[in-house]
Amino acid sequence: MLSGKIINLRRVVITGLGLISPLGNTVAASWQNLVAGRSGINRISKFAATTAAFREHYKAPEDFPLIAGEVKDFDFKELLAASKPDLTKEDLKLVKYTDAFTQYALCASYEALQQARLQPRAVDPERLGTIIATGMGGVASWEEAYRRLEEGGVKKVSPFMVPRLLPNLAAGNVAISIGAQGPNTALSSACAAGGQAIGAAFRSIQLGEADVMLAGGAEAAITPLTIAGFYRMGALATGYNDHPEAASRPFDREHAGFVIAEGAGILVLEELTHALNRGAPILAELAGFGMCGDGHHITDPDLYGAIRCMSRALADAGLQPQEIDYINPHATSTPVGDRNEARAIGQLFPHRPLVSATKSQTGHLLGAAGALEAIFTVMSLRQGIIPATLNLEQIDPECAHLAVPARQPVQRPIRAALSNSFGFGGTNAALVFKQYQYDHGVEAE
Repeated sequence: MLSGKIINLRRVVITGLGLISPLGNTVAASWQNLVAGRSGINRISKFAATTAAFREHYKAPEDFPLIAGEVKDFDFKELLAASKPDLTKEDLKLVKYTDAFTQYALCASYEALQQARLQPRAVDPERLGTIIATGMGGVASWEEAYRRLEEGGVKKVSPFMVPRLLPNLAAGNVAISIGAQGPNTALSSACAAGGQAIGAAFRSIQLGEADVMLAGGAEAAITPLTIAGFYRMGALATGYNDHPEAASRPFDREHAGFVIAEGAGILVLEELTHALNRGAPILAELAGFGMCGDGHHITDPDLYGAIRCMSRALADAGLQPQEIDYINPHATSTPVGDRNEARAIGQLFPHRPLVSATKSQTGHLLGAAGALEAIFTVMSLRQGIIPATLNLEQIDPECAHLAVPARQPVQRPIRAALSNSFGFGGTNAALVFKQYQYDHGVEAE
């Protein structure tokens, strides 16, 4: 929470959402599939043409997971053109020197701008900024460049290698594309990165550094090396190659690891008066942000870190715990993580708000997870629909105090909602969204 010496913080609202996810390449498609209970987790198609060939080439054990939450049918030019009618030759050239995580971010950004009915060139460029997070950056470009170096030597390495792999190039390319000259940075704080990017953009607007920010996260890390690394540390769900949709099981008795996923989520954050003056659609108000460190362990989360983080977000929003009606948890489907978060929620929210773990359908988008789930939280708030949690057959006894819809979505008015993101290194983020109503009681669009 900010110091009490700072007064008259500006209010921040959400006016646009953009999404590339395992469930669809727009917000509408992703949300429709989420509410319908469909899974975006499948056998990997990017590599591993056959299980046997992959295992032979990489000497992979029998239980090596060849499943992921892949983005499907992604056509950069087609998707960008759908929300950017003034497509230029320079836009089309982006394919040559951008990694997939940057391409996902660009398409999600323009979808968000389109919903916000915002022409970037109509905003003072010095008051427009981008903060887009990633956990891994252009890891696929790293792997491809090293393969080329080993097989063909220096001259086979692409001159676009560096622009493709740098973690800040999603934020940078979006900023260049829309002419943004305000805050421009990238956060890489593991699985809390997307949530922290939104929180950082929120602060920039609150404190008067910008009027409009595009914020969120992007990830494209479904590669042999990344999966091998997470597998070797025992973090991934195994044993589901023949039924991938059952692998991600947050809060279930059989939760045994996460499923890696990819995509991008971008939100348009806007200062309230700026949004009202231009007649923008106001989807929700971002009311509070909290972050903290566990100071405990690299991968083993601390119960009290989660409590501190959520408490700070509530205090920042000026809300009491009982005012939260819905929580989209971090809930990656790892036993230690799920149980710690469940205990933290139980201690802080004894009134038992509804909790739904959307990673059961998308998998874990790493540095983009917090942005994806922030968007789902805004959609739940706006539509009064809380998605069910897939694969919750028998709840873990240590999570049984949670109110988790397991079979059907729940339709219920939501006043305020919380979205959690916790990352390796003990880094935590929580965002509080609430319904926006004009001060005089007039409901916003």
